[in-house]
Amino acid sequence: MSGLFEEAKRLRLKKRFSQNFLIDEAILDRIVGLLSLSSNETVLEIGPGAGFLTERLLPGTGQVIAVDVDPRMVQYLSQKFSAEPTTPKDGLTESLALVQHDILKFPFEKIPVDQFQVVGNLPYNITSPILFSLVGELDTPKYPLRNRLSRITLMVQKEVGERITATPGEKAYNALSVASQFWFEPELAFMVPAGAFYPKPAVDSAVITLTPRAAPAIEVMDYKMLSRLVKTAFNYRRKTLRNALLHGGWIPASDLDTLLNAVGIDGKIRPQQLSITDFGHLANEYAKTHANLSRQD
Repeated sequence: MSGLFEEAKRLRLKKRFSQNFLIDEAILDRIVGLLSLSSNETVLEIGPGAGFLTERLLPGTGQVIAVDVDPRMVQYLSQKFSAEPTTPKDGLTESLALVQHDILKFPFEKIPVDQFQVVGNLPYNITSPILFSLVGELDTPKYPLRNRLSRITLMVQKEVGERITATPGEKAYNALSVASQFWFEPELAFMVPAGAFYPKPAVDSAVITLTPRAAPAIEVMDYKMLSRLVKTAFNYRRKTLRNALLHGGWIPASDLDTLLNAVGIDGKIRPQQLSITDFGHLANEYAKTHANLSRQD
């Protein structure tokens, strides 16, 4: 760790970029092991920073596209790896494509392969926006990037990792859990202590993986209705499911009782006790019994 620590310490960091470099070599190697790399594979690395993970990715894969918002880091990596920075407009064909770009505005369609992996050490303040830029929102069934991702491996704040991978009934289970698990199968691979980074963050982290499902967790007639249902329920998670949906103005009381009875769900349970399938059944029953809701293609 000492060599990486000394290298990281020499770099001038900007607080607005939330830069915390992973300097534990054993953990870096463990992350690479999760990827099961092949020599003809493309990996998109989000936030390469000082390149400690990048240099471990390069020997085992066909291409690394390293995207960092900080132009100083891109220049540093250019010197470190003797690779000229490039842009999406240039085609991203290099074995190491160094790109200075905001990942939230990155044109993923410019990546010149059908399938690729994503790996990244995400800034904690924008983890959810980055995640949804990859997996798509719950109400977007035809999000084009989903079918191109073979696997996502991310370093996130511990609490966020627990939410993404939580199961019904667990305290951490929330709308993020449902949205993440509807199209992907997430797994919390391992925890990472704050001391594994420089500078040391205030919280511990977790490495998670997300593997695309062959099909969504449940087929839904109206994904916008599903999204609204999930958000409403978890906005009032301390209430019973019935009261949460009533309080959120989701549906009139008489209709709600009929709906809950039709799908066999007890309105007295808490929202966090519903599985993804339960939410899907509720949304489907609502769509079937309300003619003014159009089915999505």
